[in-house]
Amino acid sequence: MKWGFVTWLSIIAAPLSVMLMSACSSSSSGTSDRSSAGSRFGATAAHGGDYRPVPAKPAKTPSQLYREVNVKQDIIPRGQHARKYRRYMKPRYITIHSTQNYSSSADALRHSLALKNGKLRARKRKGGNRIGYLVWHFTTDQSRAVQHLPTNEQGEHADFNGPGNNYSIGIEMCENRGNSRSATIERTAKLAAYLMHKHGIPLRKVVPHYHWPRKGLSQPHKNCPHFLLDNGHPGAKWQWFLAKVNKHYKSISTPTIQPNPSASPYAAPVAATPTPTRVASAPSRPTVVAPRPAPRVVKKPAKPTVRYHTVKRGDTLYALARKYKTSVAALKSKNGLRNNIIGIGKRLRLP
Repeated sequence: MKWGFVTWLSIIAAPLSVMLMSACSSSSSGTSDRSSAGSRFGATAAHGGDYRPVPAKPAKTPSQLYREVNVKQDIIPRGQHARKYRRYMKPRYITIHSTQNYSSSADALRHSLALKNGKLRARKRKGGNRIGYLVWHFTTDQSRAVQHLPTNEQGEHADFNGPGNNYSIGIEMCENRGNSRSATIERTAKLAAYLMHKHGIPLRKVVPHYHWPRKGLSQPHKNCPHFLLDNGHPGAKWQWFLAKVNKHYKSISTPTIQPNPSASPYAAPVAATPTPTRVASAPSRPTVVAPRPAPRVVKKPAKPTVRYHTVKRGDTLYALARKYKTSVAALKSKNGLRNNIIGIGKRLRLP
């Protein structure tokens, strides 16, 4: 039987098309972004519990990082609901939250709609909520980040009339069913890095909601964001998240543009500097001054100082590590601690 060229081509191409269709189907159904499902490591299950930072990507401009975050501005109208009172703020911190709202429709856009309609109310009381509403600056999900407040206005999301509300930008991460937790964490890390660059906020001031004590409550330190804390306290998972933020922050590169007056026809002319006229003078004999020997300074060896801290009610290793500018691991090693539990009255030796 004679076989034409077209027939041979169709026979060869058929298995190839089947192979390609099979590969696409496998990659789409076999890969899941919900890395926290069925794992005690939560958002880090895809990493097998490895919290080591990923190497930084090539440099990018702040505007490129902002576009990657995909920020949609949906600001609450001024004078309505949570913006009845305009309270100025110069941000010094970034506070990370999780919504703990597991409804399938509770994405960033739905939270924005609820804030604009005044649905998220809270009891206004002295020493507690100051405006009768809950409000924060950004909500992130797997697809976007929605902005609700300008970053120079105070929110009501952290610690009532404390520094968490007065000086921090609040970011809520969505937890609705069907939302990818790993993608939401990545988007939140990029947003935090961009805000660090924009407002000059250092990495040590990117904190969880847990960081801000809520005075007057039986549990002043909230377990939030719960999937980035270890047993309700900042630990390895939180350090892993900060490594992500730092990776994106270090990837930002702002090019320095040198002005070139001659490149613009509207540039102001540069005045020529006159050349000074030399006047001949009679040569003079140089005066020789013998240098005085420098006084000998004998430095006494500094005595090593040993610092201690006596544990009080409400102290945690995480809070003490931040207060004395050290790490939880260093505190535990210095005092022979096997876990994060410390008793009131215990005298801790500081590194």
